[in-house]
Amino acid sequence: MATDFRNRSLAQGLRYKGSTGMWTWLLHRVTGLGILAFLIIHVADTAAVVYWPDFYDHTLDIYRSPLFRVAELIIFFSVLYHALNGTRIIIQDFWPIAMLHQRRLAFGALGLTALFILPVAYIMLAPLFGLREEPGAERHRQRQMQQGGGYEAQAAPAVAPVSMEAPR
Repeated sequence: MATDFRNRSLAQGLRYKGSTGMWTWLLHRVTGLGILAFLIIHVADTAAVVYWPDFYDHTLDIYRSPLFRVAELIIFFSVLYHALNGTRIIIQDFWPIAMLHQRRLAFGALGLTALFILPVAYIMLAPLFGLREEPGAERHRQRQMQQGGGYEAQAAPAVAPVSMEAPR
């Protein structure tokens, strides 16, 4: 009966097939949802530039935190894996003979993702460990000097007061 099939726990459902195809299917959906969440957040914080500039500046400070650096890396992984796995799916759709090599193609997409993410991970995470300067740090210093506030050697506190009032 169909209801017996649907009345399974998550653990039983994940064991149902458990093969490479199911795991790539699941990872493709999860990375797609991650990309959607990122786009929603990105549109909201970009809108803050116009409506709440102080809040936007505050979000930029938050994005410099180590937690968001790791989150950005996860977003990059999601976009890259989703694109490469989507390409694998398109190849299999147009050339059914490729279905015979589904497992190899799935591991190929994952391997290419790992290959590309390693240098990007270094670029994104190295400033956290003091291995290289923050990208855009010089531009940030010049911008602060132009605003007349002078350059502060120390970074702004992670949590700064937020004003929701429009600038005058």
